[in-house]
Amino acid sequence: MKRYIEKISSGDPESVDMKSSQLDLAWKYVEQKVEAGLIPLGYVMVVRKGKIVLDKHLVNRKAADQGVKIQPNSLFRIASVTKPLTAVLAMKMVEMGNFSLETPVAEYIPAFGQNGKNSVTPRHLLTHTSGLSDYLVAENGRDKPTCIDEVLNRVYEQPLMFKPGTNFTYSTLAFEVIVELAQKTSGISWEQLSKDLLFGPLGMKNSYFNTPKAPTNQAIPLFNRELEADHSPNDSGLELHYHFKFDMGGGNGLSNPLDIATFCQMMLNQGSYNNLQILSPVTVSRMIEPQFQWWEGSNQLNLQEKPDFVSQGLGWMIRNKSHYRGSDLMSPKAFFHGGAYGMRAIVDPEYDLITIFLTSSFHDASYGNNRNRTNYPWLTHHHQMQQTFGNMAYSAIMK
Repeated sequence: MKRYIEKISSGDPESVDMKSSQLDLAWKYVEQKVEAGLIPLGYVMVVRKGKIVLDKHLVNRKAADQGVKIQPNSLFRIASVTKPLTAVLAMKMVEMGNFSLETPVAEYIPAFGQNGKNSVTPRHLLTHTSGLSDYLVAENGRDKPTCIDEVLNRVYEQPLMFKPGTNFTYSTLAFEVIVELAQKTSGISWEQLSKDLLFGPLGMKNSYFNTPKAPTNQAIPLFNRELEADHSPNDSGLELHYHFKFDMGGGNGLSNPLDIATFCQMMLNQGSYNNLQILSPVTVSRMIEPQFQWWEGSNQLNLQEKPDFVSQGLGWMIRNKSHYRGSDLMSPKAFFHGGAYGMRAIVDPEYDLITIFLTSSFHDASYGNNRNRTNYPWLTHHHQMQQTFGNMAYSAIMK
């Protein structure tokens, strides 16, 4: 059995068979994009065999002039990278017997069963196959929700887009139902569950779900296309999900690269970290394998969403045979997730590798101004930057 590093620490690239000069090039690439104003800041981290071999960041001068600086305890809005965190807690609930992935959610939350949702299971919710939409659509004559309970009630009222388990559409709302399911079946708040079962044991001191005690006001702001800081994106309109300020499981989490790397190392370690078992190795294996056969081969359906959003595992996207979001060089065993504010984390068991790319702007706001679009027409989205950085980081592997 492979011996996994229990706790990450800084190390020399060559000591873990990576080429430092190639990692320098990978950082230089990100540095140039920050200096050009294509993104307000860049933070990248690479971990191999438990050693942090790249850990660098830079803030664009215009962003720095607005008081933005990165410190060891800085908090970043990680958007949908929150989903794998939620999925791990959900699977912990499964391990503890609170609910089963195959039991309909309506058996635990009867109100959820309205309008044809009686057969939706937690597995459907965690794999974006429930038929729930990504977010609530603003309704004429109806006020915006003012709390998470109102958000959930509107989710319960929604009809499904398709029969559960027969198709795919990315759904942030599905993960809000997962949070409520965990709270209902455990009798414990999401905040306390995360503290007791995830953040506390892993030592993730700078990570929070969007709960009442989360220090959201301390987070590094998001930026618009002109690199203007927005400290309240949910109120200003920069964040398009108008209920996002209340979301806990599908987005709006806070963390930083070191904490996310710690979380990813736990997954690489088959559920253990620092001599603590967070999840069973069996559970980890089930999370990062395809959940439905129709996602493979000739039986694959025509997806309603772009293939690069397909999340085939439980809360994770997996590389499998043809899904390369984050790097063209990932192994078939790799799993990963990204967030709309520019974060992407890749975990690759075959190479014992973790790569993290982070910035702080909504993906539709990452284009920069007209001058930058003219000078760098091939760099008009976070995804291209993440992909290129991922390729360069993977290329540093020597053996």
